[in-house]
Amino acid sequence: MESQFVKVAIAFVGIMIVGFVIVGTTRETQQEKVQGAFLQTSSMLSNLALSKCSDAVKEAVGAHPYNPSESNSDHMTYVTLVWTNVGSAKRAECRYVMDQGVTLLRLDDRTLIAKEAPQVSGGGAPKPVHHQ
Repeated sequence: MESQFVKVAIAFVGIMIVGFVIVGTTRETQQEKVQGAFLQTSSMLSNLALSKCSDAVKEAVGAHPYNPSESNSDHMTYVTLVWTNVGSAKRAECRYVMDQGVTLLRLDDRTLIAKEAPQVSGGGAPKPVHHQ
């Protein structure tokens, strides 16, 4: 009986050692690190945009917008959100740009905020923003 207990204990310790070695030698690849950083940045940008744009729309129409009906983003620098039927507005559009805040707030046909965003890449003068 004692010899079986000793064998089971040695086997258990052996399995634990192998497990620690596998966990210790498994490293996150550079690609996995980049993917993780991209997902974290994208999630942070989306949450920040939803918060700031919701506040801006609520201040403008007096009603809190909940789930946007449309969204558009490059997942790194900007997020554009569109709500339908928010308070007195049939359509509310808001663009949030990283490090610049809300750069566009449009309610129906009225544009309340329209800031031109400087271009991140390409150099030269910023391209003009055309509103429809």
